[in-house]
Amino acid sequence: MSDISRSTEALVIHDREDLRLDTVSVTEPGRGEVTVRVAWGGICGSDMHYLKHGGVGASVLREPMILDHELSGFVERPGPGVNELAPGTPVAIHPALPCGNCPECRRELRHLCRETRFLGNAAFLPHTNGGFRRLMTVTASQVYALPQGLDVRSACLAEPLSVALHAIARAGDVRGRTILVQGAGPIGALIVAGLAIAGAGAVVATDLQDFPLSIARRMGATSVINTASAP
Repeated sequence: MSDISRSTEALVIHDREDLRLDTVSVTEPGRGEVTVRVAWGGICGSDMHYLKHGGVGASVLREPMILDHELSGFVERPGPGVNELAPGTPVAIHPALPCGNCPECRRELRHLCRETRFLGNAAFLPHTNGGFRRLMTVTASQVYALPQGLDVRSACLAEPLSVALHAIARAGDVRGRTILVQGAGPIGALIVAGLAIAGAGAVVATDLQDFPLSIARRMGATSVINTASAP
């Protein structure tokens, strides 16, 4: 087991257009916690909003915050009571931590928790720091060992992919159907890929720019339309 420094590098948003590489402290893992050495982190649209606008909707920066909620890495050190995650285990990290006490959590609806802390999010004060750092400590319940054959680079897409898969599940049986996906950004492209795997008959992707449409085509779209230039 390697030693953990008391500090680590982190990408911290201080204000609109004020992004810095800072040194931050590393919390030693307590009971039920795990320290992870972050390997990969995805850039979400919300991260871009914090950078460009200083907030996302009602989640406005009021103090410096580490960005990122799409991340994977390797277990650096498990805390006391964590026996299933050995050092070196490749993992993905679930960005949401329900409170466990609100009415939704007590009804086993933790995904609707009104007090959820979400990595890299300014909804609460103090803000919830995210994963753009070399080392971070989280609860073991947020850490998932990767199955054989899934590498950490791909695993950082687990959170946005789950959004895409949920959308497809809400659509019902898509086998053989013609599906329109409006918007070919990261989530839209992942929806295209999921639809192709789910057996959709045809997948039409639209966007205002050609580059995301080229990605959608590679992900399985049978046809693409740039609605900014289409007649």
